[in-house]
Amino acid sequence: MTTPTTTKTARAKKRRATAAAAAPTATSPATERNPRLRWALYNATAAGAGHFAVWAVTGDPLAGVDLMARMSISVPQLAAAGLTLVAAYAGWKATALVQLHRLPGLFGLAARPVGALVAALWGQGTAPLVRDALNAIEPWGTALSPLLAVGPVAAACWYGLDRRAAAAHLALPARWALRIPLATVVVSSLIYGPGAVL
Repeated sequence: MTTPTTTKTARAKKRRATAAAAAPTATSPATERNPRLRWALYNATAAGAGHFAVWAVTGDPLAGVDLMARMSISVPQLAAAGLTLVAAYAGWKATALVQLHRLPGLFGLAARPVGALVAALWGQGTAPLVRDALNAIEPWGTALSPLLAVGPVAAACWYGLDRRAAAAHLALPARWALRIPLATVVVSSLIYGPGAVL
């Protein structure tokens, strides 16, 4: 048989345990983690691993920077290639929008491919326009060229690898390994960019 004193003691112990569990734990500022520092370390180690891999393959630790320099020189051609793809997709969609694919017979079957081909041919001829536009806004054209060169590559790395790794909830080492291409491309462009502007 339990006495009232035993019951009160048990209740008091239970209240103290509940209060201790609910109370926030005091951590010293020295042991508190900084998410910005963790993010910077995560990306810096990924970029370092990427540059080390490039160095092991090519024998040059700054081979990625050299590649960025070559890509920056060929920005008009790269932009024309990107515009060709975008224009082909837009031509395909525009043909469906105006419903030319509903034409009878062979005309209906050929409408969408022809629309995409015509738009792609327009996009293919835009390299001189891009070159003239970059020359017209000098010195900003030289400053923008590395960004125009690296932007699509970084976007492809993010969309194809990094975003999918995050959506799949992969383990941290696997996500870090899939971050290496994006971090390497971005750091290579950051190393090359100031030299291009100067």
